[in-house]
Amino acid sequence: MDLFIRCTRAYSLPMSVMAWIIPFVFGVFAKGNILYGLLALIGIAFAHLGSNMFDDFIDYKRHLKENNQLQKGKCSYFLNNELSQKKFFIIMVICFVVALAAGLFFIFVYKFPIAILMAVAGALCLIYPRSSYFGVGELIIGVIFSPLAFTGVYYVMAQSYSLPLLWLSIPFAIMVVALLYAHSFLDFNYDVSDGKKTLCVLCGNKEEAYRLLVFLIITAYFLIFAGVTLYILPPVYFLTYLSGFWAMKLFKGLQNYIDKEPCNEKEFLEVFNKAQALTVVFTLLVILCSVLSTAHVELLRTLN
Repeated sequence: MDLFIRCTRAYSLPMSVMAWIIPFVFGVFAKGNILYGLLALIGIAFAHLGSNMFDDFIDYKRHLKENNQLQKGKCSYFLNNELSQKKFFIIMVICFVVALAAGLFFIFVYKFPIAILMAVAGALCLIYPRSSYFGVGELIIGVIFSPLAFTGVYYVMAQSYSLPLLWLSIPFAIMVVALLYAHSFLDFNYDVSDGKKTLCVLCGNKEEAYRLLVFLIITAYFLIFAGVTLYILPPVYFLTYLSGFWAMKLFKGLQNYIDKEPCNEKEFLEVFNKAQALTVVFTLLVILCSVLSTAHVELLRTLN
């Protein structure tokens, strides 16, 4: 099991779950098909695992060709001869087949809309392994785990679209990008030496990269404010500002590494976990706001 977790990077699955659970809650409140929502989670999770493996396989092949240094701990199962490429490939294919089966089922049920969403998501997953060398890696992750996931999950459950959900997908995308961004920030020197063009690297230095992260997260909170002001979101969504305490912890944690990089994996995880905590807390607060908003509407209906 440990080997499976490492070769699929299954420890990153909480990102998929967070991207799924918000539209799932919206779908439940819209009296959508819960079974279809759960099936969507299976499809998303296995597509995520397969994409992780495809990303690692591309990096490993590049390592063999160019003899470049691999990222900390990446492809250790190959380097330590724990897993053959053949078995790795079989596991990767199984992941993609499960994801494809779930997708084909929804295409059979809903036809055109789901086919378009699947085609876009599939293309982005295939592009992603090389995207960090062209400055669009964070953008691709943000699109996959927010607008696409939010729209797809809600549609298969409720057969419609939700403007509030689409609006929320943008600040959530920023939080997901912030998670990936924190990883890139901590690996800044490695990415520069490897020729990657992450958002951090494109900033030119870590001080400017730090300022961009602060700007992005402030933008996420501004979009919540704009959504309430434009009557797209109810005022209860101001509760998401409570996650600002975790944003400050992330800022403080990264600030210590503007002039240096983590010395070991423990230091790296201590800071990276702050980014994960911010995304998790923001997600939970969005769900809480959705529950409170729906409960308020139902209460008004009952009283009337």
